[in-house]
Amino acid sequence: MLKKLSDILNYYDSEIVELLLGAIWLVFFPIIWTGQYGVNVTLLIISILLGSSLIKGTCGRCLKTKKTLAYGSFLFSIAIIVLLCLNKDISTPSNWLWTLPLLMSIINLSAVTSQYYRKQK
Repeated sequence: MLKKLSDILNYYDSEIVELLLGAIWLVFFPIIWTGQYGVNVTLLIISILLGSSLIKGTCGRCLKTKKTLAYGSFLFSIAIIVLLCLNKDISTPSNWLWTLPLLMSIINLSAVTSQYYRKQK
């Protein structure tokens, strides 16, 4: 069963997850963060740029770009979780939902990286 799960995560088509992550960072994160914590220009600019780049990179089909954006999404997801922990807001149930983009980024990063290195061979 673990072998089958590993095969699914390594060989699935990651475009849907990339587009969903792009929508989260482009649209949902700025709205939710601004509503809860006010305007943080740095976070909002990074989020909007990352979201639009993820959507454009997914449509462009360049694996090197997709891999770089997957790393960016993963690191930004970790940064958001760390900010919530530092603000001691991770204890509220609604903020636990920000772990979903982190999990999606981990799965996407794994799939895109393995696809990139398969193509390199």
